[in-house]
Amino acid sequence: MGIIASTSRKTENSETSGCSSWESVEPEYLAFMEKGGCIEPLVEYVDCKGEAQKKNEDVFPKCKEAKDRLDKCMVAHRDYHQPILEIMEPAVELVVNKIEALFPLVDTVSTESADQPEEGDGPLHVFMNGGACTESCMALEDCLVEVMETNEDICNCTKAFTMLMKCMDAHSDYYQPILDAVYDGEDHYRTLLISALRGDCKRI
Repeated sequence: MGIIASTSRKTENSETSGCSSWESVEPEYLAFMEKGGCIEPLVEYVDCKGEAQKKNEDVFPKCKEAKDRLDKCMVAHRDYHQPILEIMEPAVELVVNKIEALFPLVDTVSTESADQPEEGDGPLHVFMNGGACTESCMALEDCLVEVMETNEDICNCTKAFTMLMKCMDAHSDYYQPILDAVYDGEDHYRTLLISALRGDCKRI
């Protein structure tokens, strides 16, 4: 099983932006992690996820302790793992930019009308709650608000995010624009990861 979970997007070409496929670079990733001292918690977490998926169990509660150990190990050796830690930010930024382009904020001052959504309900919020995943979307929103207010780890919202993704996958006919943005971010992350490990792939 691959270390980085694959998305549900099906592509004919296994190459990522001209770089080698993830499968071909996985041994290098494992070697990198082993040198950094975090190979044991990594393998533990991957094995836990694999077992949970085989048994159709919820990965988050089952593997939370294993994931916490992996995160703590990487933070404890941040200087070594920085090359792969820092690439998450541009991947997330890509997703955010794509979603913002799809659902630009409306100037409610100049476009007030009876048809405008309630205050605070931007186009993205309206779209997300207009499909079948309203409950999952609200659960994620509530979780994000809570972690920001309590200054907790945003990873505490992994379960809520996973549930929302599963719901959107099940209703992809409606949520495909959002899914495409997320998948593009994951593809970008893989490209940057391969580049960080090999240094022979041009970054996007």
